[in-house]
Amino acid sequence: MKNTTAIFVFIGLIFVGVIIFAFIYLPKMVDANGIGYKNITLKLPVDMTNMRYYGSGVTSFCANKDNGIGIEVKENSAVLAPVSGVITNIYEGPNRIAIEPDTNVSVSVSPVVKLNVSVGDYVNAGDVLGYSEGTNVHFILDNQKNDRYECPFLYLNEDDKNTILNGLKLTTSSTGRICECDVMRY
Repeated sequence: MKNTTAIFVFIGLIFVGVIIFAFIYLPKMVDANGIGYKNITLKLPVDMTNMRYYGSGVTSFCANKDNGIGIEVKENSAVLAPVSGVITNIYEGPNRIAIEPDTNVSVSVSPVVKLNVSVGDYVNAGDVLGYSEGTNVHFILDNQKNDRYECPFLYLNEDDKNTILNGLKLTTSSTGRICECDVMRY
């Protein structure tokens, strides 16, 4: 009788452990990686030949509570789609274009004028969305699943990461880090 009770208690503990792991720890492990399971690779929203470093240059994610990366550019530079996807919204003032490459993820750039796209259009990474209004382009990655912004630098392809890092070295007001934090809650 004691052996049977011990076996049932042991099996019960294993069952409870599996349930706790499956419903509590496993979802947290997936969310800890941010977008993780989604294979998203971003490109810079501007051509590197249009980037400038003598004013603000490259502004880090989370610097001054900024929810994206700022990139100084020549006036009226072409603004490129950083990812392939559907244009889900064009917010007026400051003309921010939101692209949804996948469910619960939105990538946006602003301010953009002389728009070449409309809501509902499908764009490929590198397509010209419009032109910069002024000399700064703001680049945001919105992880809507976890209600937070994530540092877009973490999802850039290797060449564009190197371009941003080199720009950061030349930026006068830089702290030396492109991601002052990895995520920022809404």
